[in-house]
Amino acid sequence: MEAIITIWISIIGAIMGSFLGCMGYRIPNKIKTTYPSSFCSYCKKPLKWYMNIPILSYIFLHGKCKYCHKKIGIIYFIVEVLGFILFGLNYYLYKFNINFFISTILTCVLIVTIVSDFEYYYISDRVLIISAFCLIITYIVFLPKTDIYMRLISAVVLFLFMMGIKILGNNMFETESLGDGDIKLMAVLGLSLGLINSFISLFFAALIALIFSLITLKKNKEHIIPFGPFLIIGALIVIYFSPIINPVVEKLL
Repeated sequence: MEAIITIWISIIGAIMGSFLGCMGYRIPNKIKTTYPSSFCSYCKKPLKWYMNIPILSYIFLHGKCKYCHKKIGIIYFIVEVLGFILFGLNYYLYKFNINFFISTILTCVLIVTIVSDFEYYYISDRVLIISAFCLIITYIVFLPKTDIYMRLISAVVLFLFMMGIKILGNNMFETESLGDGDIKLMAVLGLSLGLINSFISLFFAALIALIFSLITLKKNKEHIIPFGPFLIIGALIVIYFSPIINPVVEKLL
């Protein structure tokens, strides 16, 4: 029975990956989220339902539009697969406890942000506000009021901390060192994880972003790294590996 539920949750994740990947394209391009229906970004022709099946359509169409034969960005296939894997993993690890809802909300933000930040260097305020609202609703259901207040304080502290880093970086390098979207996103992660875990996730995010930047150094002529997806990946690492990370942090503190 649990295996069947996990499969269904994974399928829902693939569907959400397809939808949220589309939102990652539409929101920065100022296209309504509900209209028009799915279309090719090159020839603008509307897609038939069978061209829009998560994961499978990309494979069967060989990653190309049926009409104009232009290549569909592989990033959209990646986020569909990511939705399938992470939704299923979230349920497998946590069933329907508080960590399931936190990690699934962050998974949704990750999917949108991968597309919008990698493709357009854009993190949507709308997505961040909705995710923060969903987190607060989750906390009202699962946590006492004092814990909710602590999460809210963590969000404010992380926002101010990242703002301080931006001001310091701008003065040191005389250029934009950190995007406003990254600062707001870190506030949402502070709300998600609490204070200490947020700083740990920031460490993982910086480490992974550094590795990514070294790998893509030759291809990335602009030398701009979309930091948003790495921030969320760092947060998910902290959630998934909390049984290992938390005892280490307790010993250090």
